[in-house]
Amino acid sequence: MTPTRERVAAAVLLLFGLAGAVEAARLTVGELRHPGPGFFPFWLAVALSLVSLVLLALPPRRIPATAPAPATPEPPHRARAAATLLAGVAYAFALEPLGFLATTFLFLAVLFGAAQPQRWVVSVALSVTTAVLTYVVFKIWLAVQLPSGPWGF
Repeated sequence: MTPTRERVAAAVLLLFGLAGAVEAARLTVGELRHPGPGFFPFWLAVALSLVSLVLLALPPRRIPATAPAPATPEPPHRARAAATLLAGVAYAFALEPLGFLATTFLFLAVLFGAAQPQRWVVSVALSVTTAVLTYVVFKIWLAVQLPSGPWGF
C-alpha cells in the first residue's frame, strides 16, 4: 500500500470511528461498573479513532526504489475455509443443546486446531481461556442471558 493510500485509509477509519462514537453516545453508555448498551460500541469507536489519529500523525513510510519482487501468493486453503464455515454452522446448531461455554470451547478448538493449525496444547489453552473470559464478560459482568447446556453452564 502506498503512503497516500495509507493516509486515505486512516482518514476513512477516523471518520468511521467518529461516526460510531457519535451514534454509540446516543445510546446509554453507562459506567464501567454498570455499562449500558452503548458502552462497548462507544469505546471501540474511540479506540478506532485514536489508532487512526496515530496513523495519520506518523510520517509516511518510504518505499525503496528497488523494491523486491512480490512473493508468490499462497494457494487458497479451501479445506481451512470449509472447516471454518462448517464449524460456524455447527456452533449455531449446538449452542442451545450444549450451552454457550462448551460450544464456544469446541468451536474455538476447531478454529485453533484445524483452520489455523497450532500445537494441541496451545489450541486447548487458547480455547479454554477465550471461552471462559467471554463467559465472564457476557454472563457475569454484563448479565447477558446465554444458553446453558445440560451441565448448567
